[in-house]
Amino acid sequence: MTTKTTHWALLLMQGAFVWLQVLWFLAGGLYVWILRDGLGPDSTTSTGFAAVTRMFWTFYWGPTCVVLLIIDLLWWRRRRRQTS
Repeated sequence: MTTKTTHWALLLMQGAFVWLQVLWFLAGGLYVWILRDGLGPDSTTSTGFAAVTRMFWTFYWGPTCVVLLIIDLLWWRRRRRQTS
C-alpha cells in the first residue's frame, strides 16, 4: 500500500468511527432514555439526577460513550501530532 492509499484508508476509518459514534450517542441515547424506567405495569418514574444516572447505566450506555470519547480524543491528538 502506498502512503496516499494508507492516508485515505485512515480517513475513511476515522469517518466511519465518528459516524458510528454519533449514531450510538443519538440513536442509542434515545433508546436508552425511553427504556431507563422500564416498560409495562412494573415501570417506575425517575426525574432529575436519578433519571440521568439510570440512563447512564442502562445497557452501559454512559461508560461506552466515555470510552468512545477517549478513543476519539486520543486518535485526534495522534493525527494532529503526525501532521505537525
